[in-house]
Amino acid sequence: MTKKVDPPTLIIEEESDEKIPHDFFTPVDNHARSLCHSKLRSYEAKRRAAYAQKLASSSLYWRSFRDLLSASVEETERAESLVKGQAVANEQYAIAMSACAEDCIDDDGKPVTDPKKKKKLFESRAKKRAGGVTKMLSLSEATGAMLKAKSSASVTTTTTTSSSESLGVTDLSIEQASERRAGLLSSIIESHSILADRYDEHAAFVMEEIIPPLFQLCEGLIEEVDTIEKLGDAIIEELTAAEKEVADAWEDYYKSAVKSLGGEGSSATHRKGASSAKAEIIAVEKCEDVWVAEMHYRMSVAFLSACWEKCSSELSKLFTTMKETECTRRFRLREILLTFLERQERLWHSLPSILTPVLKGLTDKPMDRVSIENDVQAAIRLRAQNLQREEAEKKKKGGSGAGPGLAGVSHDEGNFELSSPLMSDLLFKAKVIEKKGSGYMSNWKTTLAVVTADSFLHLFDMPSSVKLQSGSAPEVAFHALMPPVVIPTKEAVEKHGHPKISIPKSWCQNLTPSESMALPNCTISFQDEKGNSAFEIVETVFNSGAKKTFFITSTRKLYLRTVTREETIDWIAALKARK
Repeated sequence: MTKKVDPPTLIIEEESDEKIPHDFFTPVDNHARSLCHSKLRSYEAKRRAAYAQKLASSSLYWRSFRDLLSASVEETERAESLVKGQAVANEQYAIAMSACAEDCIDDDGKPVTDPKKKKKLFESRAKKRAGGVTKMLSLSEATGAMLKAKSSASVTTTTTTSSSESLGVTDLSIEQASERRAGLLSSIIESHSILADRYDEHAAFVMEEIIPPLFQLCEGLIEEVDTIEKLGDAIIEELTAAEKEVADAWEDYYKSAVKSLGGEGSSATHRKGASSAKAEIIAVEKCEDVWVAEMHYRMSVAFLSACWEKCSSELSKLFTTMKETECTRRFRLREILLTFLERQERLWHSLPSILTPVLKGLTDKPMDRVSIENDVQAAIRLRAQNLQREEAEKKKKGGSGAGPGLAGVSHDEGNFELSSPLMSDLLFKAKVIEKKGSGYMSNWKTTLAVVTADSFLHLFDMPSSVKLQSGSAPEVAFHALMPPVVIPTKEAVEKHGHPKISIPKSWCQNLTPSESMALPNCTISFQDEKGNSAFEIVETVFNSGAKKTFFITSTRKLYLRTVTREETIDWIAALKARK
């Protein structure tokens, strides 16, 4: 049977105060904080004005662009509807002309095409003509037939004989009348038959050769425009959300900074360093750190800049794609309409005064690439001016104010490049070290430790994909915490049916400290011996909720370790120093 062995316990004793300098680091006074805050205010005021104009311009251009796309789709659909409507009308006209040639028109002047109805119509007409012959003859024809019947008949002829002869003369008169009618209408009937063939041929050509490619052009354009609109709308929404994220980050920082400079947060008690383990400490409640809010603001600005860079490139590609699509659409639509109108000209050769101006206008219209692009640009510019006037009217009614702390700020003082949060005046010290919890199963983990001017210790856990060791450069570790910028792309829209966009709130997911300790509420223990570079830090935490009923405060413990003993002593000095 194996004997159970307890895990080893790390015993850390406090180092004497004589070995660790307390005032080695210079505190960040309120003057430096105020100067840093003033510079950031000027920068944000200038940045917000510039980006607001940039976003408004891009949004205005995109909305004009969308209107042009809608107009292109509408024009193509209208062309398809026009051609299809005329083809159907020509087809119906051919049917009507054919019915006229075949004498298949009812009493209301409508063509009869059903075979059974045709037969019924012919039988009705034959019966009507047989029963009222004299009504179908002219007055002179009827009189001549009667005189001829009287002169050829004998006075002694029986009634039966006279009746039969009269019937024979009547049949002859009908045949003569039919021949005369045919002689007057033959050319008209023949012209109606030819006209029907021509219109039927034209309608068949349009249905087979014009409408299918026009339908394909329209369907392809609608699909392309739908993709472009989804992508463009997503990009504008992405930029708008990113700008709002910067505004929110600025508001959080501004509240924290103002409180730190003029409120309870500016008290020296909130900025004192950690105490020795044997020292008696008075825990400070409601400790706040301005650096984290400032860091979030700086990084949100950095991500906004990166987002603008990529989105601008994607929008440029989008505009180029659209112009190529519009050029192709106009070339193809012009080609189809020219074919359609040329065939129609052959049909309407008797109406040149109506068709020639239309054909000439379409033929003479400039179709080179430069002319089309200039036309597109002019249309977008005109639409943008109209939208700008509409928005100006809305602003007169509603109005929009500046963000918190930005009123009356000079933009000239904000003319500088925003640096990394690690270069902030509110940062006291940063280093890549190792941390471990107080549990037996806890392991050492690489972490980025940051001490701020508000006397906070922040620990940022490294993502599992990042391979860093204790002692690595803080800049490298901090850069590894930043997620990649993802913007909507055309490929994403085509693959997923909707644009894939990044959520601005997730930018700060890894940039939020996994552990934050208020150093005025902490004690540090360090056993100074050869080869030891680990020390213990214990924070007194004010309980909340149900825990507050039993105990006002509780403690939490962490072990921190640097590469060497000297670095540990230097790090402890930074934690204990007055900020």
